[in-house]
Parts: sequence; C-alpha cells; structure tokens
Amino acid sequence: MPSLDAHRLLSVSVSMSAKSLNTNKGNDLQVTKIHWFQDRKAIMGIGMLIIFIATILVSAVAAGVLVKVTGQLQQKALLVEEAARTRLVSGLEVLNVYAYPNLTAENIENIELITRLGAGADPVSFSSVGLSFVSGETTLSADLNQSISTIANCTFDNLQNQEEYCIFPKVGNTNILLEAGELLAVRYKLNTTHALGSQDDFELSLVASSGASEILDLRVPDVFLRARIRIR
Repeated sequence: MPSLDAHRLLSVSVSMSAKSLNTNKGNDLQVTKIHWFQDRKAIMGIGMLIIFIATILVSAVAAGVLVKVTGQLQQKALLVEEAARTRLVSGLEVLNVYAYPNLTAENIENIELITRLGAGADPVSFSSVGLSFVSGETTLSADLNQSISTIANCTFDNLQNQEEYCIFPKVGNTNILLEAGELLAVRYKLNTTHALGSQDDFELSLVASSGASEILDLRVPDVFLRARIRIR
C-alpha cells in the first residue's frame, strides 16, 4: 500500500495542477477583456472622427453662405447709400413764394415761386419738372409751357389753364436749363373755382425727374394788403 507521504504528494500535485489550470483560464479571460475594450475604443474613435469631419464640413458650408450673403448685403447697402446721397444733394430749392391776390374778390389765383438748384445738384431741365398743387380735396398737376417761358411772355394772362406753368430767369441764362448760381421764377395760375381764400392751407411741390422733390406746406395770410404778398 502506498505510504501516507505518497498520498500527500499526489494531493499537492493535483491541487497545483488545478490552480495552474484556473490561472491560465483567468489569464485568457483577462486578455479577452483587454482586447474587447481596445476594439470598443477603436470603434468609438472612428465615430468621433466622422462627427468631427462632418462638423468641419458644415462649418465650412455655413461660412461660405455667410460670406456670400454679407457680400450681397454690402453691395445693396452701397447702392442705397449712393441713391440716398444723390437724392439729398440734388434737386430744386424754393427760396420764396409770392401770391398776387385779387383785392376785389379777396382771393388768390396767381402764384409765383423763386427757385434755384439744391446744393451740389447737377443742372435741371424744367422740361422734366412737374408742379403739383394740393388744397383740401383738390389735387392738380401742371407741366411746363415752354412756348411762353420767356421774360416777356411768362405772364399770368398767358397761362391758359391749371395744367401748365411757365418760367423766366431772374438771374442767369434765358433758357429752361437751371444751372448753379441761377434763379428762376415759376408762375402758376389757378382757376376761379380753385382760388385760395384767407387762411387757406395748401401744398405746392416741384418734382424733378431725378433728385429730391421740394414740397412746401403753405398758408394764405389773413388779410390782403398789397397786390403782391410774400407767403414764404
């Protein structure tokens, strides 16, 4: 029969073999876990890289759109600025407005405006300038009658109706082109039915084809003392 020592030696050998087997299994499991975590980190890294590249592409497209829109807005702003500047520094300026009342009827039919170019304005041809009259519910417009627009012929008697006006030079050349340093008189005649009475409010405007319009809000004086009165 085997001795007691032999049994102990066999038991220790079996125990060591079992421990060795368990250790190998543990090591294999640990290695497997390490590989799994490494693979998972690699997959997550690729996903983050894709998201990062997509973010860069979206940012680049957005930046391109922003630059394009900014350029378009800047161009429109420059055009608006140029149009506004041209409008502000061009056109006509009315210095004075006179009325020639009918002292018997105590009303006003005949109106005269003294005008010049606005600061920095280019010469204006009155062939393209319209005159507008507004009083209450009455609105009238008139164009230049060039045939009577001379010093001798631009009279209220020669104006046939409310749809025309005439001009003549106060200072400067005797033509319908208003240039810097010149003064022009503009004469306009209302019909009797539209004559202005005491303290009537009315509006006169000279509208050029380009540049600012000169719009005047006016009121007739209380009393007519002279054959020519200054309204403005």
